[in-house]
Amino acid sequence: MEASESMRTRVETSAAGSPVVGGVVQGPDGLKYLSPQRASAFLGLLRVGDALENRLSADLESRHGINLRSFEVLLFLAAFAPDGRLRMSELTNEAPLSQSRVSRLVADLEARGLVKRTPAETDGRGVAVSITASGVEKFKAAQETHLQDLDRWLFSQLTDKEIDQLGDMTQRLMRSLSDDTGDKPDGALPDQGQ
Repeated sequence: MEASESMRTRVETSAAGSPVVGGVVQGPDGLKYLSPQRASAFLGLLRVGDALENRLSADLESRHGINLRSFEVLLFLAAFAPDGRLRMSELTNEAPLSQSRVSRLVADLEARGLVKRTPAETDGRGVAVSITASGVEKFKAAQETHLQDLDRWLFSQLTDKEIDQLGDMTQRLMRSLSDDTGDKPDGALPDQGQ
């Protein structure tokens, strides 16, 4: 039995006879935990996200020597940046990572000759990141692996309708998370004029 199935069985067994209010089970000892339905949805979302990220990153690393986050930096620069160049602050806003993590990724990519940092042209205080010709080649080589893996591990497992529903659900959840703080939550999609 899988660990998640075992946990669900334990939750269902311990929830039997306990009141469920608003998706929360309250035991006679005062302990509260999610109902089996909600626990399955929440834990499933977290675990599948982690598992997919780990699988995609491992495949890119083994075949192309870059992890998923490095691939994403190259993607933003190659596909979404005018002339393959973004200010570091713009790149940080687009990437689902902290500023320090993006800085470390960019430093590593620069050491490998895949990107180049220069002073920003507009004010000289900021830093601009540009993808190099080697970075474009690395991205082109890795993109097929990434697209095939996404199809294999995600999209081929769902119908077109389910893909649309998943997109709608995740966007709604991300909007609700950003509504509280006004910040874009980690993992939010790049703004593409929507």
